Amino acid sequence: MPSKTNLDYVQDILSALDSDEVNSVDDTVESEQVLRIVKRTYDGIVTRADLVEHYTMFQLEASGTSTKPVLMTRPTDVSSVLWIKYNVETTDDTNDNFREIIFLPLDTFLNMTHSLTESDTQVDTFTQTIDTSSIKFFYENDRAPRYYTTYNDSTIIFDAFDSAVESTLQKSKTQCYGKKDQSFTSTDSFVPFLDVEFGTLLLNEALVTAFAELKQVPNEVAKMWAQRAWTKVSNHKRGINQGRKPIEDQVNYGRK
Repeated sequence: MPSKTNLDYVQDILSALDSDEVNSVDDTVESEQVLRIVKRTYDGIVTRADLVEHYTMFQLEASGTSTKPVLMTRPTDVSSVLWIKYNVETTDDTNDNFREIIFLPLDTFLNMTHSLTESDTQVDTFTQTIDTSSIKFFYENDRAPRYYTTYNDSTIIFDAFDSAVESTLQKSKTQCYGKKDQSFTSTDSFVPFLDVEFGTLLLNEALVTAFAELKQVPNEVAKMWAQRAWTKVSNHKRGINQGRKPIEDQVNYGRK
């Protein structure tokens, strides 16, 4: 079954409301109201269901400056990070060597790095402006990173980098997994990023809201189908059985 566009959802809901037909989502005031209901419903489903198809692999953004070689950032279209791997190959390696970098809470990370001696040749520092404060971070410059932390769920700081290999940690050497933001575009052709089962849920949840807000009457049939859809999709979130505990049960470091 092909995925529905915004126009498909709006036309289906207007038909159920016994309203005028439209050829575009902005043809009438009512069609625009229905589109806003579809958007609110979509945002609610994405937040509540924590859908597996919204998780993917990505790379971190490098600082772009050798004065902050261990600083990287989460891409703006990524809302959470589940894990980070880095290619820790040395100058003697002939093959890539990706290793998972371990997250440490900020206080634990700082306790560890504050134990370094700044005058040692393998220890460097950089200063990060946070609000109106200038905060100094310590790191080692003679090995690949093992740990990382964050102070704002966006900026990621690692404990080390190997200056014999690179002048700063590199985007191309990162492999990460997490949840990407699912922005809604209010156009006719936009297809909400949902599996077919969730598309049925979106339609029925939006129908319930549209009848309540625009007709001031309940739609018990749509409500029943929406409840059945929630039950069904909650038991079948993953299209491929990956033999591991579901994403929603894993530790999730990053902005919600």
